[in-house]
Amino acid sequence: MHNDTPALVAEDLTLSYGPVRALDGLDLRAEHGAVTAVLGPNGAGKTTAISCATGLLRPDGGSVRVLGEDPWRAGPGHRARVGVMIQDGGLTSGAPALTLLRYGASLHADPLDVDEVAQHLGIDEFGGTLVRRLSGGQRQRLALALAIIGRPDLVFLDEPTAGMDPSIRRRVRTLIKGLARTGTAVVLTTHLMDDVAGLADSVCVIARGRALASGSVDEVISDHQAGRGAACLQATLRDIEPGSLDALTADLQSLAAKHGARLELGAGGAADLESVLLDLMEEDA
Repeated sequence: MHNDTPALVAEDLTLSYGPVRALDGLDLRAEHGAVTAVLGPNGAGKTTAISCATGLLRPDGGSVRVLGEDPWRAGPGHRARVGVMIQDGGLTSGAPALTLLRYGASLHADPLDVDEVAQHLGIDEFGGTLVRRLSGGQRQRLALALAIIGRPDLVFLDEPTAGMDPSIRRRVRTLIKGLARTGTAVVLTTHLMDDVAGLADSVCVIARGRALASGSVDEVISDHQAGRGAACLQATLRDIEPGSLDALTADLQSLAAKHGARLELGAGGAADLESVLLDLMEEDA
């Protein structure tokens, strides 16, 4: 049972690599039982922030608390409660995939069922293959399985669906949603807006090491629209007769033009969020 304290709280986090300011007063938080998406261009500071949260890097300033503790000073018991998936990294290349997953499970007191996880993610199909011979998508599945096998209270997922075919991507999304429902705090970084719109309870858009916007997907979109002196209206029309679709589209376009609005059919969610992200990047450039 989790208390009301967030799983991750980073406040005014700073870190520099020589003259390069990787984190510049970053604020970030993630709640138990929720999926938090961290978005931003390459070099925005996403990986550095996660490295600070997992105790791999020590920030120059500010504070970060993970499950109520300073990750830099935390012991093995704390680290066992945090799962980490690093894109295409950290895997022992000379071991068969399923052997490595079973070994990872053996390091935890109450791991998930290895066979169930392997079957859900399709790892059983290449379980006897050496890691170094796996495709990029197969490595991603194995890295994800290793990150969650110990039932973590908080898990960091870096591009969890990258390189995966649509059917496996759907399984991964289902798995991530299931993790959150059990109370796990999930922090994911991704460039796929469909993943964000379909998974995230909250998002944090960062660039140059600081947060540009945060909140739910709808809040980030509506706040951005309001800041530009505009509003965004989203509606879903159901039970449309196929034969009337063209006429309905024409009516909607005419109505939008009458009010000086722009009609974007098929947008909303991922498309709107991607537009906001691009706008924020341009404004911050």
